[in-house]
Amino acid sequence: MKKNLSRKPARAPQKAKFEMSPAIQARMEKAMVSIGNIAGKQARKDDKIQREARLAIAETFDAWIDWLEEEAPDQIEEMFFELGCFATATNRRRMFKHAKAPDGVAERAQEQVDQWKAEEEAAREAAKAEAAGGANGHADV
Repeated sequence: MKKNLSRKPARAPQKAKFEMSPAIQARMEKAMVSIGNIAGKQARKDDKIQREARLAIAETFDAWIDWLEEEAPDQIEEMFFELGCFATATNRRRMFKHAKAPDGVAERAQEQVDQWKAEEEAAREAAKAEAAGGANGHADV
């Protein structure tokens, strides 16, 4: 039993290209400006919410440290250490000037940051060596 296949042209005929009228083009431009304004307004609103959230945390920080000093004094050094490990160098220096920052925690945090940098550099060098060794190893095959 044979199946009759309908023949389709190998190529579809080209359709006329759509051209926007000046009125439609003006309306599209106006709509894009409107969308841009709405997105900008929403972005500013979101930024304000995040600024306010960071300010609330900053304003609560000293009260939390005071509570921590009474309830778990051993946690203060650990908290400063952890924050210091993830802060930028400038913020780390500023952070450890805080009145409640324990002595020696700045050096401990800097040692940890230096260790992480050394490990990252060693991993980078190992990856380079492996890539160079892998390129040379394929020549033997």
